[in-house]
Amino acid sequence: MVNKFTSIKERVIEVAESQSGSKEQFFRNIGMTSASFRGKAKDSPLNSNAIANIITKYPKVDLYWLLTGEKEETSTSIVNEPGVEYKTAQDICKEKDEIIKMLKSQIKDLKADKEDLKKLLGLTRGKK
Repeated sequence: MVNKFTSIKERVIEVAESQSGSKEQFFRNIGMTSASFRGKAKDSPLNSNAIANIITKYPKVDLYWLLTGEKEETSTSIVNEPGVEYKTAQDICKEKDEIIKMLKSQIKDLKADKEDLKKLLGLTRGKK
């Protein structure tokens, strides 16, 4: 169960710990250093640029949880739901591209079938 009384910086540390790389690398990715998450600095507010970097570079992080410490019922968080995989926008776009490619192929085949049927019907009419 998530402690909803944690500070936003403590939740950022949880996110950093859940990532595959080092915490220091995570902090660099969000434009901060690990010193901002220790001692008295840990009690200071998190800047908006860091929040923006987290949600753009780590889109699976539950923003509602990050800001409030509470899990939203419809959230899809890597921190709150370990082991559950969610598709990124890039994965979804790739799937859509594959579907579009398949549909274009089907349209091409249907057009060819239509032409074949026209020819067949034309031959049938010519025999009458």
